[in-house]
Amino acid sequence: MKYNLKHLLTIGLLAASLGSTQSLKADPITISSGHTDIFEAEYESIGGSNSVHLGVHTDDGHYEPGEVILEIGNAAYTNTANFSSSIVNLLGSNAWILPADLEEAHALGVIEGGVAHTGFNGAATFTMLGAGPNNPGNFALFTSGSSIRLSSIGDTVGTNSFSISADHIHYNWGFSAPGIYTFDMQATYGGLQSAVETYTFNVVPEPSTYALLGAGAGILLMARYRSLRRRA
Repeated sequence: MKYNLKHLLTIGLLAASLGSTQSLKADPITISSGHTDIFEAEYESIGGSNSVHLGVHTDDGHYEPGEVILEIGNAAYTNTANFSSSIVNLLGSNAWILPADLEEAHALGVIEGGVAHTGFNGAATFTMLGAGPNNPGNFALFTSGSSIRLSSIGDTVGTNSFSISADHIHYNWGFSAPGIYTFDMQATYGGLQSAVETYTFNVVPEPSTYALLGAGAGILLMARYRSLRRRA
């Protein structure tokens, strides 16, 4: 199998970020575009036993969070001047943001990210229990009006919980830096709690960073080649 620079960077970042606590399956599926309910709470009643399941839903089907990497493409890199000061303070003057507006997300070719619940009538609550110790930057889930629903600064959780009554809502998903992020999430409905699930996001560097990384890789390869020649 051949790997391009993007694949090599992703593999390296995953290895460095997840280390021995790898929660992903051996061959995770990468979701990088299309309509995706990133957090979907589903009420299940099987054999008289009721439960809440937290997963990822796309137009192609349902996935366990540990089966997927949610890729935030470099097309999501944007200026944050149109958002509130709270978002700018958290994410910086430029950030990777999946737009809440579906048409905008579709035009960019990035994930159209939503939150949903199915199978019950009341409100579902989504709680961030932890942020990965190697997260490279800050995160915010926020509305079009810049109201923050979830947030983290590095590995420290800020706003940790929100509820939705509607079946389906789209939010802005913002990341301040490229790299691999992980978050431990749980959904609740009434007295029922889902299992704790770990979500993995891969935020792709902006094109200029790719160019610098490629140049750096080229310099390292050339230095290695010259070293081998001297030894020969």
